[in-house]
Amino acid sequence: MAGPSAKHSLPPSKAGERQERFAALIRAERAAILASYAKCLEAMHGAAAEPGARYLAMANGAEILADVMAKVRGSGAQIEDRYAMPASAACGDGRESQPNPADLLLEAVTFFDIAVSALAGHVRDDPGLLPCFVTAVRALNESITGRIREATLAYTGNLLERVEQAHVDERHRIARDLHDRLGEGMSAALRQLELHEITSEHGTLTPRPRVAMAKELLTEAMRRLRVVTNGLRQEPVRSLERALVQYLDSVAADADVRLRVSGDEAWAPPTFVEETFLIIREAIRNALRHGIPQMVLIRVALAPYELHALVEDDGRGFGPGQSAVPVITGTGLASMRERACLMTGRLTIASIPGQGTRVELLVPLPGRRSE
Repeated sequence: MAGPSAKHSLPPSKAGERQERFAALIRAERAAILASYAKCLEAMHGAAAEPGARYLAMANGAEILADVMAKVRGSGAQIEDRYAMPASAACGDGRESQPNPADLLLEAVTFFDIAVSALAGHVRDDPGLLPCFVTAVRALNESITGRIREATLAYTGNLLERVEQAHVDERHRIARDLHDRLGEGMSAALRQLELHEITSEHGTLTPRPRVAMAKELLTEAMRRLRVVTNGLRQEPVRSLERALVQYLDSVAADADVRLRVSGDEAWAPPTFVEETFLIIREAIRNALRHGIPQMVLIRVALAPYELHALVEDDGRGFGPGQSAVPVITGTGLASMRERACLMTGRLTIASIPGQGTRVELLVPLPGRRSE
């Protein structure tokens, strides 16, 4: 004798027939569901709604119904493949047509209510379709939530790109202002000093010490200004290792410079990568310019929760209060410490005269970012 559950089960052929029948009902309701959805969209956004946004919403609705029909038939295992490429690809570059997640959620709830209400009537007429209806509701929810997730990621990614571009544009503007307003004035002042030397009653054979010192200071200030403006014009650092390699290739170093980067840079936020590069670059520059080393070792290790960077050289080093290394004991060191502080990191510098310098950076990371 068959068990108690046997009377509730259907032969595979009967179950397949009901699946096909319910899928056909969804296909028959498709036009009515989409028409009702279009009216709701117009009521929500009015005539001012962008045609691209409305087209995107309607295209998503049609694709969701296709997902549901496939799932009801038992052939919808790859629904995620359908919404992996959102319909926004049909609306240009997606910058202005990217839907706001709040609007998208409201549209999704509206579409869900319309579709469920339309399909529920068929279950009332034939309760045997209830399993197919449950499958359809689950597929509807899966397809809608998947699209919301993908669209939200695309929207936030677009916002981050625009913020980053605004940051780059502002850096370029500051670089132009420094060059046009400050650089030209300093250059003109240097030319006036040179002209003063030429026309001085003492002639060029007896240069005045104060004038010579002023020329040296202006020349150094202009060099530093060029370094700052060139740094401002640089594109954001995408890869710490690549940026360090490019920098080392650009400097003429007599020392043996060795670089090793380990770990996944995706564990560090982009701003941390750029700030770390600037700190390490300053440490390398100081080592090569002031330490006169034979060897410089640069090591960077990235872990899910920590970034550790080390720059060591075997140069002449310096002692406490020593003024022979003006950059690393002045604004250079202050800038490095400020950048480390922005990342809530710790920067330590140890040096012994005649035995080299060691610059160490330790930065806690917020954890591995979601893929």
